[in-house]
Amino acid sequence: MSDTVETPEVDPDEPKGLRKQLADAHAELKVYKTKDREAAFTDAGLDVSTGMGKAISQVYEGEVSSEAITKFAKDEYGYEIPVEETNPQVTEITQAQARLDGVTETAGSVADPKEGDVLAKAEAEGDYATTMAIKGQQLADML
Repeated sequence: MSDTVETPEVDPDEPKGLRKQLADAHAELKVYKTKDREAAFTDAGLDVSTGMGKAISQVYEGEVSSEAITKFAKDEYGYEIPVEETNPQVTEITQAQARLDGVTETAGSVADPKEGDVLAKAEAEGDYATTMAIKGQQLADML
């Protein structure tokens, strides 16, 4: 005796089989429509999980296109999706700054000599005029 139970296969031509096929087709269609709808909202700049995007997605029943959704949001709620405008000057400045940063990294920088280094060098070389000028400036700065 076998422990497995065989389930009878439903003939697709019988009414039960046709109903099951119809139900499966409707479920699959609903999944595709949901994905298309979410994609249209995302293309319109709205997040269907939070905020205004969620509110609009719950009441919107029109055409599934980003243009129609944007028009609906503006007409019904006065909501305009924020659009980032790219100023050509900003783009140009950003690119130029990136090139400048690259050149600065590869070229290396020459540090300005510090006053202490200049004083030490002048004393080591015996340059009393420079030494006295630096020390005099240090005294003047202190006063």
